[in-house]
Amino acid sequence: SACHSIDGSDMIGPTWKGLYGKLREFSDGTSTIADENYIRESIIYPNKRIVKGYPAGAMNSYKGQKDIVIDGIIEYIKIYK
Repeated sequence: SACHSIDGSDMIGPTWKGLYGKLREFSDGTSTIADENYIRESIIYPNKRIVKGYPAGAMNSYKGQKDIVIDGIIEYIKIYK
């Protein structure tokens, strides 16, 4: 609750409101659509692609967590359109 908002407000990390299906622009100039694969990658390898305007290293990796935990986070993000 301190890192990502669900109401669109700016926090340490990008908001989850409207994230799913949205184009994400990264600090290296690349971009991708925020689908399940991108969100999973971001949860497990949070420093692989840094969203433009946000600091690198701010998020801890969830690598090693059970798939059900990560799947739950992804489903939670998907409901905040």
